[in-house]
Amino acid sequence: APLAVGCDDGSVSVWDLTPVEDDNDGTTRRTLLTQMEATHHGGVSKLQYLPGEPLLLSTGMASNSVLLHVFDAPDHSGRILRQRKGHTSPPRLLRYLHPGVGGGGILANASDGTDAASCQILSCGGPGDLSLRLFSTARTNLDKEYSQGPGLERKAKKLGLVGPEGRAELLLPEVAGLATSEARSRDWGDLVTIHKDHAMAYVWSTKRGSQTGPVLRQPQWNVSAMKKRPPRTAHATSVAISACGNFALVGTVGGVVYKYNIQSGIPRGSFPRDAASLTEEEERRRKKGIKVAGDVGRTMRMLEKNSMKGGVMPSDVDQAERDRISFMEA
Repeated sequence: APLAVGCDDGSVSVWDLTPVEDDNDGTTRRTLLTQMEATHHGGVSKLQYLPGEPLLLSTGMASNSVLLHVFDAPDHSGRILRQRKGHTSPPRLLRYLHPGVGGGGILANASDGTDAASCQILSCGGPGDLSLRLFSTARTNLDKEYSQGPGLERKAKKLGLVGPEGRAELLLPEVAGLATSEARSRDWGDLVTIHKDHAMAYVWSTKRGSQTGPVLRQPQWNVSAMKKRPPRTAHATSVAISACGNFALVGTVGGVVYKYNIQSGIPRGSFPRDAASLTEEEERRRKKGIKVAGDVGRTMRMLEKNSMKGGVMPSDVDQAERDRISFMEA
C-alpha cells in the first residue's frame, strides 16, 4: 500500500510500504515510488487518498489551493488532474468582467437564462501575489489564473528557479489597475493592465485567459530589464479603454497621458505632448523656440500673459498645477 508524506518545503513523497529485503545486508527497506517537488507554496497541510482510486488530494498551508493528483504512469509518477486555487494574499483589486454600459453590470438569474459569463469577477493579488485571476460566482469550473506566457514552469527550471518563488521572478509586477472593453473582444485583446512601479501596459484576452500582447510602450523605452529602464515619471498610475475598443489611455506619475492602439501597440500621441516622444524635426523646432502642438506649457504661458493684461486665470488652473508643469519642464 502506498504512503504519501507531505513536507514543509511543499514536496510530496510517495512510498511503497511493501517490505523489500536487501540482498547485501539482509535489512528490510521500503521503496520510494515518486517525489513531487514544490507542490504547495509554504508546505503541505493535509493529504488524503480517495478510496479505490489512484487519486491523492492535497492542500497547502499558505498556497490557498486544493490539488487532485493522479498516479497513472508506468513509473508511478504523479500529475495534477484537477485543481482549485485562490490568492495567497488578500486581493487588492476586484472588478466585474465587462460590467456593461455605465458599470451597471448584468443581472444574472436562472429565470431569464442569462449566461454564467456575466457573473465573472477579475481579481488581482495583493503584496506577494502576482497573479491575475478570474472567479465565477455561478460556476466554479470557470475559475482560472490568467497565463502570463507559455512555458513559464519549463523556463523557470531551465534558469534554475525552483518553486513558486522562482516562478515569481518571471511574472509581471503586482497589478495596479486594469480596464476592460467588450467592443472589440472578438478581434483582439479586451483587457489592459498596468503594474506597480512599471511604465508599460499589457494587453490580455479574457477569451483565451492569457496575455496576448502587444506591450504598450514608447519606442525609446527598453523592454529588457538588463538595460536602462524608463524614468520614474513614466510609471503608470491609471488606465482606460476607449468606447470603441481600439485605443488604451495610460496615465503616468509625471502627468502625461499616453494613447496606444490596442491591436498593434503603436503609440498614438500623448497629452501634454511628451518631449521624449518628439520626432527629430519636432525636437529641432522646439529648441529653436517654435511652438509645438500639444504643449501644455505653451497654454499656461498664454493664460498667464492674458492675466497680466487684465484677464482672469481659470479657476481650475491653480498654483499647484503651475508648479507641477514647471517641474516637468525643468
